[in-house]
Amino acid sequence: MNSSSMMRAKLALLLLSGAAIAGAPAIAQASEAGQHFEAIQRDLFDEPGSLSNAWADFDKDGDLDFAVTMKSGAIHLYRNDNGTFVRVGEAMGLPTAGGEFRAISWADYDGDGWLDLFAGSSLPDKPSALFRNIEGKRFENVAEKVGLTMVNPGRASRQNNWIDVDNDGDLDLYATDRIGKNRLYRNDGGTFSQIMADTDPTVFKSTVGACWLDYDQDGKLDLFLANQSGKTDSLYHNEGDRFVDVAPKLGMDMPGRGKEDGGVGCAVGDFDNDGLLDIFVPNYGKNVLWKNDGKGGFTNVAAQMGVDVENHAVGASWGDYDNDGFLDLYITSYHGKTPNQVPAVSLFHNEGGKRFVNVIDQYPILNDGDHGVEWVDYDGDGAIDLTVTHGYSAVGGHFIFRNVMPAAQAARAINIMPLDAKGLPAKPGTEVRLYDSKKRVLATRMVSTGGGYGAQSVTPLHFGLKSMDMISVAVTYLTAKGRHVQWVKNIRPSEYRGKILNVKFNN
Repeated sequence: MNSSSMMRAKLALLLLSGAAIAGAPAIAQASEAGQHFEAIQRDLFDEPGSLSNAWADFDKDGDLDFAVTMKSGAIHLYRNDNGTFVRVGEAMGLPTAGGEFRAISWADYDGDGWLDLFAGSSLPDKPSALFRNIEGKRFENVAEKVGLTMVNPGRASRQNNWIDVDNDGDLDLYATDRIGKNRLYRNDGGTFSQIMADTDPTVFKSTVGACWLDYDQDGKLDLFLANQSGKTDSLYHNEGDRFVDVAPKLGMDMPGRGKEDGGVGCAVGDFDNDGLLDIFVPNYGKNVLWKNDGKGGFTNVAAQMGVDVENHAVGASWGDYDNDGFLDLYITSYHGKTPNQVPAVSLFHNEGGKRFVNVIDQYPILNDGDHGVEWVDYDGDGAIDLTVTHGYSAVGGHFIFRNVMPAAQAARAINIMPLDAKGLPAKPGTEVRLYDSKKRVLATRMVSTGGGYGAQSVTPLHFGLKSMDMISVAVTYLTAKGRHVQWVKNIRPSEYRGKILNVKFNN
């Protein structure tokens, strides 16, 4: 393991990292001195028909690996070997054909310390799959054994979320459906029981995007649904023993949309650094940005912030690509009809939380995705990188764009990995906030419950920093007793250059 081994989520608080990436790159022009993106190992990732991508360190070697679902039914798994990627999925037991998976997510569902892979089928006659990770050496499909095949007429799986909906310590699964009912599966110690089959929030909604977050900070995960085919969106407030759709009351349901309109995904992030979690919704119509008012409500500020474009948007992901301390927004979109779709991507730079400016013309190499998108600092150099999928074009692929920036700019970052009491990655929905010496919020991140178009990644949380001044970190865990805040105070970011700050739950 050399210095690019950045993702060693161990109990120790430090991780050595930081090396160059191999491969002949294609380079984009940058708008600022020295920063640009380059496509790595493009020949390896040039197979078209890719849909969703998800990152995790499946073999626990300290490097982030990633999986990609293909329209052919294949699931490609790329092992990260010190910054160079090798395709290993077929050799490890993942499928090469036979269906179409449009949702993919990593989670340690059985608590054995190894991240497993769930793949939701978008074909009614093909089962979904749960690939149990056998100590990083092979995968075994145990979906039928544990009760997660999900085969039924009229089913087309989209976003799946691993969440601890009942705060009992294990991960449950919420599965959305494009043409059938959504489903919630309770984890009963490694097997699953379908619950709430015929009640909200599992009614038929033509759901494509689902994001869980504790938007009102009451200690329970709530659920936002982005729905297609003109159906209204939903925000289900978790009241402990039931869910209540409060979207109509809050003005978030978006009524009156035509059948060609609707939400396609959702992405949770604190775009204005006020400590509250906001929701961006890419739409086939105009995009929506729900700003959290901190009083239990949201306001659509998409027009005010400059992101209300109507561009047939599909996936979206937040990431601070220039390390200025504010989350930027990448949106996959496309124009045209099958088989002639072409990408129409937006990269919105965050201007201090006041507005967004589309700078994709400054980085034309990034105009290359129409479905999945994930930001991830896969090489641990402090500059967050971009991965996209290209589902429709015959010349598309599923590319990694390495973010190359001057060393001083890349140094203004810190990667933080919240861990549970066992030293394993914290549950989705866990929140991390940075504070300055005057106890002012600098930035907020949340462990992903899903996004980027049908994906969920298990990675450290990347924070760009405006300065290298001392900071404190607060990790908020959602527990059966409510919100538990774990502090790590008086951190010098310079001491974590090329390293990870791991924060372990301590009750």
